[in-house]
Amino acid sequence: MNASHASHLGPVNMHPAGRRPGHVRRNVLLVMYAALAAQLAIWGALAARTGLTAAFTQAHRGAEADVVVGGAVWLAQFTLAVVIATVSYRRNWR
Repeated sequence: MNASHASHLGPVNMHPAGRRPGHVRRNVLLVMYAALAAQLAIWGALAARTGLTAAFTQAHRGAEADVVVGGAVWLAQFTLAVVIATVSYRRNWR
């Protein structure tokens, strides 16, 4: 009999003392939600100041309008990351 056949004395799925892994992931999701809300608020204020339609339609927009367009791309990517993290959390930890 070799080591691979030896019986295990302790639980198979042990985690370190303290918080369970699900709580850490939930806290990370809460931070991601807060960051998304803050980014949406900041982007929305800048888009309202610049003019949302002008930022996407004019050929020579200016620096603020470029930030609005780039921010929209960033927000789409970050929102997708939050959605994927949420689906993963619900699938694995609920």
